[in-house]
Amino acid sequence: MKYAGLLRNFAAMLIPLVFVTLAHAGWTSQAKDAVNRFLKSHPSLEGRDFSVQWTEPRGNLPICDKLPRVSLQSRDRAWGKILLSLNCEEGRPWVRPVSVYVAVKGRYLVTNQAVRKGQALSVADLQWAEGDVTKMVDTLLDDPELTKNMEWVRSLQPGTPLRLNDLKPIAVIKSGDQVRVTLLGKGFAIDTSGQALSDAAMGGSVKVRISDGKIVQGAAVSQGAVEVLID
Repeated sequence: MKYAGLLRNFAAMLIPLVFVTLAHAGWTSQAKDAVNRFLKSHPSLEGRDFSVQWTEPRGNLPICDKLPRVSLQSRDRAWGKILLSLNCEEGRPWVRPVSVYVAVKGRYLVTNQAVRKGQALSVADLQWAEGDVTKMVDTLLDDPELTKNMEWVRSLQPGTPLRLNDLKPIAVIKSGDQVRVTLLGKGFAIDTSGQALSDAAMGGSVKVRISDGKIVQGAAVSQGAVEVLID
């Protein structure tokens, strides 16, 4: 009986200790609140729809007298798997590293039909899609204006997200084309003809072998036309 009473007393002493440990284990509501506020105010997430996946921290996160300060370690963009630092500067100071995954939902363009390499891009080839852009947002194209006067650099299947490196400006001059060349100098302009030695988009640089055999370099100003500035 004596030992039974001692055991009951010992168990009663353990209960509040276990409760305190569990209350501080993992993510506290205070720590989550601090991280959520940090992410909502981060410039890289401004105006974006995102969600947070909470990775269980190592060890307990103590309670801070005030909301802990949050900082982003090693990255400028608060997307994907990121490492944060929680810094309590009030009461008993502490610093804890924590990790979360931030999934960003975005709107982007995809192909709605198969396209061929070298085919001129048409807005009829595209449609809008929505999804997690976390792992591909750097290269996704979400502005239809950027598709004007562009062509495909590779063949794509329907539903493929459109990336910047899938496109290139349409060449207004092709290597081997016969082109009109205008030589521009101070107070004069001379028209001649020549053969393009490379491809060029509008405004792009191109080398041309003109009729007298000389090679000059100018800018493509329209379909089949090159201007060369003479010092």
